[in-house]
Amino acid sequence: MNAPYIGFWKRAVAFVIDGILVAIPPAVICVPLMMWQGVKLSQATEDTAAGTLAVMVAIYILWQVLGAISYWLYFALLESGAKQATFGKRIMGIKVIGKDGGRIGFGRATGRTFAKILSYVTVYIGYVMAGLTNRKRALHDYIAETYVVRADFQPGDELPDTPSHPWWLAIISLFLILGLGALLLVGALAQENPATKAGQAVIMMQAIDENAEMEDMDINDIWYSKDEDGLRASFEVNDDAYTIFLPKGSKEACCEEYPNADCEETGLSVCK
Repeated sequence: MNAPYIGFWKRAVAFVIDGILVAIPPAVICVPLMMWQGVKLSQATEDTAAGTLAVMVAIYILWQVLGAISYWLYFALLESGAKQATFGKRIMGIKVIGKDGGRIGFGRATGRTFAKILSYVTVYIGYVMAGLTNRKRALHDYIAETYVVRADFQPGDELPDTPSHPWWLAIISLFLILGLGALLLVGALAQENPATKAGQAVIMMQAIDENAEMEDMDINDIWYSKDEDGLRASFEVNDDAYTIFLPKGSKEACCEEYPNADCEETGLSVCK
């Protein structure tokens, strides 16, 4: 008889399906709110811009809170329910069981759900374990004392041991850690890139209503100002100063050339 356990790939597909379903309710609530505030921001003045941005931050926080609640209830209720599986798992023909082979309770399902945080913060190594450990258990399965098996598994069926692959797990873990380090390094360098700052400035200036009154303002270390010619955004990167100019009536920004700033680094053409 084949072992009843489900490995990494089927579980990964089920998790992607579930992730999409979990994301829908918070998005339905928060996306329209963010769009509404985005319109308000495009018409903001210095006096109202800060308040509008604060509301957008609050909506973003609400989005995260609703997402966490949706995630918790979706997984905990369905995996402790009669089907013992989320909709993604049902599509893939798999379910969650306890160490006795039976249905788990809501408390254990809740613990398993939040234990996935550890599988995530370990650079997904906790998830990869599902394909390489005895009985195909992810890190959160070990913590919650659960197994993921075929949907036709019945209480009393055998739960045999399976081969584990610790060396493969170690090698994959090393690559994941090195990959994360590389991404963090690239991200840190990108934040200090003139092109990144210039891109942020252009998006912000294009969103500002050119006919609205606006006082000078500082957003994310970029100084925005307005005169009769158009909008300007000034910032520094590695002690070099840059100024991006958006002419009135235009959506095409350019870089104002100064002796200590190379406009080529912004990815924009030099203002004429």
